[in-house]
Amino acid sequence: MTGGEHGRIKVQNDVKRFLLGIFDAEIVEQLKQNYSATMEEMCREQKARLSPTQYKNAKNSILVRVALYLSLKEHVGAEEALVHTKAYFYGKVDIASKIMKFVSKSDLGFALFRKAFSTGLKADTWTSKITRNDRKVFTFDITKCLYKDLCDFYECPELCPMFCDGDWIMFRDMVKIKFERSCTLGYGDELCDFKFTRRLGS
Repeated sequence: MTGGEHGRIKVQNDVKRFLLGIFDAEIVEQLKQNYSATMEEMCREQKARLSPTQYKNAKNSILVRVALYLSLKEHVGAEEALVHTKAYFYGKVDIASKIMKFVSKSDLGFALFRKAFSTGLKADTWTSKITRNDRKVFTFDITKCLYKDLCDFYECPELCPMFCDGDWIMFRDMVKIKFERSCTLGYGDELCDFKFTRRLGS
């Protein structure tokens, strides 16, 4: 079994465990088959149209959630599907947020945070511009986002705000760094305006 196949099966089993907490086993099996087929089709489709960097991000972070939402939507409708997809996604983000909290405790946390973000923003997943980067404040604007593009591509723009809201969960418990944002592409604005400030006294 290749690393990619192992990862795919791991994600499928993770999704199945989540769904078993909501639906009975027979329905979950149907949903899993639908999800797997949808995910495979999306991956084939996006691998042909995205850059390698974009495709890796899409496969690991975006299409997993889009495929789950669309599969659930066929079974329970858009409103309930969105509730369940949010619950799955926010649970994953909450786990990752603990890492952000740990990093933000360090006196070097803000410097490491700025460096990591500055590097990440160079990827073609986004079209971005850093507007300030110093010891006190780190700000940048995003005017094009793969998350938004793929939600639009699969005609589920209602899902994109979920990804935006995930940032508030990801960064909410940072100790020495404050996160602010007033607008996002996912909510229909012209850009996402990120601001991270080193907390006074830190």
